[in-house]
Amino acid sequence: MIKEAIIVGLCLIVIFPAMAAHYTMEIGSKSNPHAHLFSYDQKFEESTDLKNYMMKVSASKQFTDATRLSTRMSLQANKNLTEIDINADFIGIGRIGYVVLDPETGNPKDEMADINHMYVGNFSLDEHFLVIKDHLSEAGFLPCV
Repeated sequence: MIKEAIIVGLCLIVIFPAMAAHYTMEIGSKSNPHAHLFSYDQKFEESTDLKNYMMKVSASKQFTDATRLSTRMSLQANKNLTEIDINADFIGIGRIGYVVLDPETGNPKDEMADINHMYVGNFSLDEHFLVIKDHLSEAGFLPCV
């Protein structure tokens, strides 16, 4: 019985390497039944900063630990207008922020607005931010669009 087990073991060692030499692993999608699908953790990170130096306005977006991430950010800037659009679809952590400084001084101590948003989870965002020079209300608030 021991001799038979040794013979079977030796046969397996000899046969399987020969079989493995002719085997090609296919990597593919769910539509290919012979393909091997890999499962692994992947995390995406992305950050963008936009600035309108003429109006002293800046915006930033940052995404970390995202398992799904699709973003778009646009800026229209001139000396009297800053318009920022941010679109994002993600699962993870997202941070979006805007800073508006006094256009006359540009000093960080003369901050007129500082807005920060933090999102954790599954989100689809569509943010629109508009700053028009000399169009603050008497109370100092930015106009709502």
